[in-house]
Amino acid sequence: MSRARTARRLALALVLALSPVAQEAAAQEVPAQEVDAPGAHARGVAWLVARQNDDGSWGSFHSTRPGEIYLGTVASLRAFGQATTALCALALQRPARHDPAARAALDRAVERLLADPPVLRAQGDTFYDTWTHVYMVEALAALEHDPAYGERKAALGEALRREVALLCERQSADGGWGYYDFDHGLARPSGLESTSFLTGAALLALQAAAEVGVTCDGRVVEAGLRCLERLRLPDGAFVYGTYLLPYPAHLANRAKGSLGRAQPCELALWSHGRSSPERLAAAVERLREQHHFLAIGRGRPYPHEAWYYTAGYYVLFGRYYAARALAVLPDDERADAAAWLAATTARDQGPSGSWFDFPLYGFHEAYGTAYALLTLQALRADEPR
Repeated sequence: MSRARTARRLALALVLALSPVAQEAAAQEVPAQEVDAPGAHARGVAWLVARQNDDGSWGSFHSTRPGEIYLGTVASLRAFGQATTALCALALQRPARHDPAARAALDRAVERLLADPPVLRAQGDTFYDTWTHVYMVEALAALEHDPAYGERKAALGEALRREVALLCERQSADGGWGYYDFDHGLARPSGLESTSFLTGAALLALQAAAEVGVTCDGRVVEAGLRCLERLRLPDGAFVYGTYLLPYPAHLANRAKGSLGRAQPCELALWSHGRSSPERLAAAVERLREQHHFLAIGRGRPYPHEAWYYTAGYYVLFGRYYAARALAVLPDDERADAAAWLAATTARDQGPSGSWFDFPLYGFHEAYGTAYALLTLQALRADEPR
């Protein structure tokens, strides 16, 4: 063997040894029962409380990177910021029941969310505010169950109705939800760039609102469900977005490329009687079996550069909805997967107590920590929601 070939093999071995796949495999060698998930949760809550901004929000538009994710206009930063704050408020609602510091942080966040004007489209073809409305709806609907905010019930209800209306306005002509509409910029998005994972998340948010009495036109939900059914492939994977529907064999549409988005999609369908426990369990089990194909994208600075076009921002998002899926499955079908998911999430916590999966201006640690905390909370079968 030539020296050049030997050097290339050694270099490849080093790259593989340092890759997220190898790190994931090494981490799996630690028994799940030896991972302190409750301790990780407590450290994450403490991180959120300590890192809240003076105005009650989380995150910042500041970035140290020379190239960041596409904005359209700087109005997109408001969308990222309010979505992040809503996620953090959602994540603090359970800890606030017994932690005064978490309650104080949640109080400040609620006041900020109620005081802020609604986030609107950055421009005709770019509207990250869809994510804002999804998590504003989730957070506000959850607050309806908190007796500590009885005096703010009217304000919370008004804000929830506003956010539901805005989320419905962002529905595309194909029934799905997206955040781009390049080459069109219509008042109602064309739907050519609807994404399956955002559609699933939007439908679950609308369901949460309906459970507290804030409903939308039933045709909105039905159109969204039909969009998801069109995007679901026979093997259980979900096509990334409407524009890739003609290419079902595209790498992004394979089961390995769908690992971080099948969970909200299948859960949304199951929640409306359009799926089955078997499909739901299969979506979680596939995530568990092939998780390294998702983990390899964690922390990478650019979207879709990892195998099967996965992106870092699927990692904590997908785990959160996987945890929610496990929460509705029978105990005897969820125990092993729940222990794995809790341990995997806890292992990824950083030394400071935060989590992140994709660098996004100054918002990534806050939204990442919120997703991780929500994942660990959903896996606690002994604790009521």
